[in-house]
Amino acid sequence: MINSIVGSAVNTAMENAVYAPAPLPAPADAVARPFPEGAKKGAMAPPVGMMEVVIDDKPYLRAPGLQIRNQQNMIVMPGTILEKVPVRYQLDPSGAVIRVWVLTRTEIAAP
Repeated sequence: MINSIVGSAVNTAMENAVYAPAPLPAPADAVARPFPEGAKKGAMAPPVGMMEVVIDDKPYLRAPGLQIRNQQNMIVMPGTILEKVPVRYQLDPSGAVIRVWVLTRTEIAAP
């Protein structure tokens, strides 16, 4: 009996509830990512080997803890870069690449 009363109350509450649609995520091009001061623009070739990253035809060492972020700002493995891509990158104090961001169309057009 208690079970049927509680079940009826829950069903009534569910029928009367108004559900707002979930907001859609903003497209990657609409979200501006803040890049650190001094992050440079370039074009990164697909990484080959374990030690270097080639940006604008210049080889750079990979810093320990190198992070490559895709257009959705998610960290990706270097092997997922299959073609030359426009990037912003940051060097550590020794001149090795420590952070790379693959750019969206909006970010490519920005200064």
